[in-house]
Amino acid sequence: MTTEIELKLALPPGQLAHLKHHPLLAQAGPALRRRLASVYFDTPKLELMQAQAALRVRRVGGRWVQTVKIGGGSAGGLHQRPEWETPVAGAAPEPARFDAPAVQTLLTPARLARLRPVFETQFWRTAWTVPVSGGGSIEVALDQGFVSGGGRSQPICEVELELKSGKPAALYDLALTLAVDIDLFPDPVSKAQRGYALFQNLSLQPVQAAPIGLQPGMQVADAFVAVMQSGLGQFTANLDGLMHEADPEYLHQARVALRRLRSALTVFAPALPDAALTPLSEELHWLMGVLGPARDWDVFATQTLPPLLAAKPGSALASLARDGEARRREARAAMATAVTSRRLTRLLLEAGRMLLRPWEQAKGRSAGQNAPAATLAEAVLERRHRQLLRRGRHFAELQIAARHRLRIAAKKQRYAAEFFAELYPPKTVRAYIKTLAALQDGLGALNDMAVTGRLLDALRGSRAAHRAWACGLVQGWVESRAQARIAELEPAWRRMKTARPFWRKPIRN
Repeated sequence: MTTEIELKLALPPGQLAHLKHHPLLAQAGPALRRRLASVYFDTPKLELMQAQAALRVRRVGGRWVQTVKIGGGSAGGLHQRPEWETPVAGAAPEPARFDAPAVQTLLTPARLARLRPVFETQFWRTAWTVPVSGGGSIEVALDQGFVSGGGRSQPICEVELELKSGKPAALYDLALTLAVDIDLFPDPVSKAQRGYALFQNLSLQPVQAAPIGLQPGMQVADAFVAVMQSGLGQFTANLDGLMHEADPEYLHQARVALRRLRSALTVFAPALPDAALTPLSEELHWLMGVLGPARDWDVFATQTLPPLLAAKPGSALASLARDGEARRREARAAMATAVTSRRLTRLLLEAGRMLLRPWEQAKGRSAGQNAPAATLAEAVLERRHRQLLRRGRHFAELQIAARHRLRIAAKKQRYAAEFFAELYPPKTVRAYIKTLAALQDGLGALNDMAVTGRLLDALRGSRAAHRAWACGLVQGWVESRAQARIAELEPAWRRMKTARPFWRKPIRN
């Protein structure tokens, strides 16, 4: 068994020549170019996929090799997973050649009897071996071809940086060097994942936050890495949708991921050095600043105006909607520029590089980094819970600014609670988060309504007199809804005040 460690990067076809003639690769010597054809096998119910495994047979020149990959994970384009390889006589898998217990457990006789081809990949691989400063080497593989399954196909144009020897940080160092001159984007989706999606005819969908995977007894530094990898994974999973899809949900989920990342930096800040976190915090602030206006105009165009247009059709509102859509396109164009920029690629790669430090330098950790994650969780959750209750005093009388502060406090507490939820008994955690989520979601809707006033000011511009009726109608309708939501929120606030703080319960065993 070997552990495959590679960094996958999507490469726009227009950048192929820049990569092939990059000085760093020119210095590596002649490239090895090969045609690789692979067939992936699974049962009719895709049991290997459900076990997070893959079985393929690949033709490399005149020989055949079968490979099994099991588990592993991806964060910010970095893939790590165990794999087993053996030669075979031809295009059919020969599972009996695998003697590893993990593979034998996966490839049971019942499954073997039902194996069939499900998809295939065919591509040309151009590979360079690049030496690493300080020892080690990395294979830079440019793959061009296609993956096909279920009667459908998808092009492949990607770069894989595979660590042959040395430390994983070298992958990021090399990627950052290449990204100075080439448009590259961390890619969380493997060829196998693309093949399974084609076979099942699954379209791209917005990705919500997944369970983080914290374990009882985990130390603070390792919990920080897991939480940050979860946020990076959610953001990169929505990146392709941000670039190429019109569905506003991609933008919404990308912003959720960024808020989770920013919240994690503040939650874990007491145990981590400022010098390591400040540059990342500043870049996340930049990105949120670009995505924020696009989200505001999305909400205005897709949620605020449509009910009014249906109830009050007419030229005044229609004109307002057209100008709002124009502003939305401008904001989305600015967003597209940001998410396809080398600055974003650098942000994601630097973040991934930073997350390697806790285990690369485990012996040099501080006492705070070695402390149990539950100790930090209890302190953070208790402090934020008390702050939340203070912010919400005299709830019904809160003005816009005070409601905004309460919303921020609720948001911070919800993210912290979700970060550490797996350390505690599920039942009490779910009850607390459900109560908190209802409060935060309601307050978030009120905030969207408050933002509407600012957007209307932008739309009035020099046409204030002509826009008075339409803007007044929208503003009045929004304010009436806001008052109704405040009344609806009062029961949610009462439930929040009496919610049981789950972190005061014993830790999970």
